Amino acid sequence: MSEHIAIVMVVGICVVSVTTVLPLCIAFMRRTDRMKAQEAQPMVPVPDIIARLERMETGMESMAAEIERIGEGQRFTTRLLSERDPRLLESATANNRST
Repeated sequence: MSEHIAIVMVVGICVVSVTTVLPLCIAFMRRTDRMKAQEAQPMVPVPDIIARLERMETGMESMAAEIERIGEGQRFTTRLLSERDPRLLESATANNRST
């Protein structure tokens, strides 16, 4: 009976070892692979980054100016439409009905 208990204990220890140690080993291997991949990536020189940021800033400023111009046009159109003489609207609708 003691041999059977010893065999069950050895099998249990093996199962526990495989279920705990194997995932830890896999995680460690993935981590080292990720670190190697990050080291392999070429570093972009700082002047290149600065130049790209300056181009982005210029583009954003021009977009902001265009958006403001569109907003001013919409405000102008809205003001023109709201200040129209109602008599002109009545005469225009009357002309459309008669034709």
